Parts: sequence; C-alpha cells; structure tokens
Amino acid sequence: MRTNLNGILTLLLAFVVHLSFAQDKAISGTVTDFEGLPLPGVNIVVEGTTNGTQTDFDGNYAIRASEGQALLFSYIGQRDVRIVVGASNTIDVQMEEDAQALEEVVVTAQGIEREERSLGYAVSTVDEGAIESRPEADIGRVLQGKVAGVN
Repeated sequence: MRTNLNGILTLLLAFVVHLSFAQDKAISGTVTDFEGLPLPGVNIVVEGTTNGTQTDFDGNYAIRASEGQALLFSYIGQRDVRIVVGASNTIDVQMEEDAQALEEVVVTAQGIEREERSLGYAVSTVDEGAIESRPEADIGRVLQGKVAGVN
C-alpha cells in the first residue's frame, strides 16, 4: 500500500512540475504597416526579459512567451505596440505610422543628419565666382584644386 501511495504521489508531483514548465508557448504571427504591407525587421521583445526576435522579409515572426506576458513590437517610424499574450497562439499586428518620429531623423545618401544639424560626412563650399571664372565643360576640372579630395 505504501509503495502504491509513493508511486501515485511521485506521478502527481511530476505532473505538477511538468505543468509549471509547460507555461511557455510558441506564438507566431505577421506584422504589417497601416496599408497591410509586411514589415521586415520589426523588433519583438517579451517585456521584462531578454527574450526577443525580429520579423523576416515577409513580416512573419515566432517567439516563446507565457500567458499574461506582454509582447512589445517596435520599428523605426512606427508607434510601439504592446500586446498581452492570451490563449491564442497567433498574434497578427498592424502598426501605425508615427509622424513625430519621422521628423526627428533625416537619412541622406552618405550619412545621418539629426535635429542638431550635425553631419556624418564632410562638406565643402565653392563660391559661384570661382566656377564662373573657369571655362571648363567638366565640373570635376572646375572643382580640382578648389575642393579637397577632387582629382
């Protein structure tokens, strides 16, 4: 009788331990913009942890989280979205444009210019008079000797 009771208690304990570790579940979905186009490279983080992932080229993602935990979706130029994990294993997110965030950073061909107007590359200025005084067809020859690095 005692061995049967020990066996039943051991199985019950193993079942409870299994349930406590099985709370994480796989969550997947698609992230789109306000027009319904997939967004690649969206960051998804389980709030309060270091567990995170990014969407692929088609806007798809997969992450593990428990019910009640929150997923934080963030992307440049879009408002952050916070969604609490429920019973569903699929969470599709449509992000909204954040016009205020778009005004803060201007991306150029060679660098990034921020509101402080600091540049990430060198700029040279040549006066109009210096160009008019040299009758050349090639702009490179006109700038040669006037701007550093032009050969």
